[in-house]
Amino acid sequence: MKYTLRIKDNRVFKYIFKKGEYSKGKYIVVHSCKTKFAVENGDSTNFFAVCVSKKNGNSVERNRLKRYAREVYKQEEEKLKMGYNYIIIYKKDTIAKEVNFHIIKDDIIKCFEELNLYEEIY
Repeated sequence: MKYTLRIKDNRVFKYIFKKGEYSKGKYIVVHSCKTKFAVENGDSTNFFAVCVSKKNGNSVERNRLKRYAREVYKQEEEKLKMGYNYIIIYKKDTIAKEVNFHIIKDDIIKCFEELNLYEEIY
């Protein structure tokens, strides 16, 4: 991920949940908001995180879901607006054996479009 850093701090998660917008798909929820630093400094760095519950399966299945989300983000990163926080949360009823990469990709792209996170291309 070229222009993106990982979100690791709990207070950043709380800030995004409190101040940001979200969109629900069939298997995921995408939260996003402008970064504090982008508002103050005009920074063009994105922050990204993926959350998967233990109820989604064992560690192998959870890691597979995280890899799917990171790969979709990596493919779409060039098209997304800069200076934003993005959190992708898998719903608890998502089972890794029932979904594949293309289903997750369609779901994430639909949520990004609903939140109007793509750059305007003229």
